[in-house]
Amino acid sequence: MNRIFTAVFCILFAHAAHSGILDRQIAEARQAAQKYASFSVAQKEGWRPFGADVPLMGQHFQLRNGPDYVSGDALDFSKPSNLVFAEIRGRKELVALAYVVRKRPDEPLPTGFAGQSDIWHIHDGRRFLAALSETRPVIGRLAGRWFQNKVTHNDGRIQLAMVHLWLIPNPKGPFASHNPRLPYLDLGLPASWAGDMGTARGLALALPDGCGRMLDAELNLSGASRRTVRRIKRACEGFSKKVRAVVATDRSQMSATARQAWENLSFTVQAELTPDEFRRSKAFVEDGPGICR
Repeated sequence: MNRIFTAVFCILFAHAAHSGILDRQIAEARQAAQKYASFSVAQKEGWRPFGADVPLMGQHFQLRNGPDYVSGDALDFSKPSNLVFAEIRGRKELVALAYVVRKRPDEPLPTGFAGQSDIWHIHDGRRFLAALSETRPVIGRLAGRWFQNKVTHNDGRIQLAMVHLWLIPNPKGPFASHNPRLPYLDLGLPASWAGDMGTARGLALALPDGCGRMLDAELNLSGASRRTVRRIKRACEGFSKKVRAVVATDRSQMSATARQAWENLSFTVQAELTPDEFRRSKAFVEDGPGICR
C-alpha cells in the first residue's frame, strides 16, 4: 500500500511541477506577444507574410533574421518563429504564435513546452519537393535549391516541426494546429457556437474566397488538370452558396448545413482527384487536418 501511495504521490507531484513550468512558459510567450497586438507594429519591425491566410489558422509572419531553432535546442518562448494574424471582420488580429524547429527525419520531435500537451506537426520538405517535381520538374529543381539554401542551410534538416500557441480561446486546446472559432469570429457569429472541426470548415466556405482559401494550396500541389480544378471549384461554390444562405437567413440550420457542405466537398475532392493527385496534395504536412486528410 505504501508503494502505491508513493507512486501516486510522485505522479501527482510531477504533474503539478510540469503544470507550474508550463504556466510560466505560456505567460512568457504571451508577454512577448503583447507588443504585436497592433499589426502595424509587426510590420514596422519587419515581420513579413508567407503563405496564405488559411481559414481556422490565419496567416504566418516571420522575421528575416528570426530565431533558427534546430533539434535539441531549448526554445526561447519570448522569441517565437512566427506571428499568426487572422483577418477578423476586416482587421488583422494576432491570434497565435508558432515555434518552428528544423530537424532531420531520424531526430525526435522537439521537447517544446513542459509536459505532454503540446501538439507538434511536421512539414516534410523532401516529400513536398518530390511531389512538386513529379508534374513540374523545372519548378521542383528551382524550389529544391531555394529550400536547400534558405530553409535547411545545407545541414540535412529537411523537416520543419511546428507547434502553435493560441492567444485566443481554442476549444481544441492552446496547442492545436487549427482553431474552429476563427470563421465564427470573422462572420460575426458568437464564438461560443464553435464546436467540431467539420462544421467550422464548412462555415469557412462562406467567407470571402472561402473555396480558394480552403482548396488552392493542396490542389496546386496535386498537379490536377485545370479542368479537374474547375470542376472542384464549381462544386465548392455551390456548397458555399448554401452555407452563406443559412448564415444570412436561417441560423437554426447553419451547423447542419455547414457540416454537410464540408462532407460533400471532401467527397467531391477525393472523387475527382486520381490516387497520385490525392497523394501529392497532402505531401507537405505529415500531421494536421486539411481538405484531403
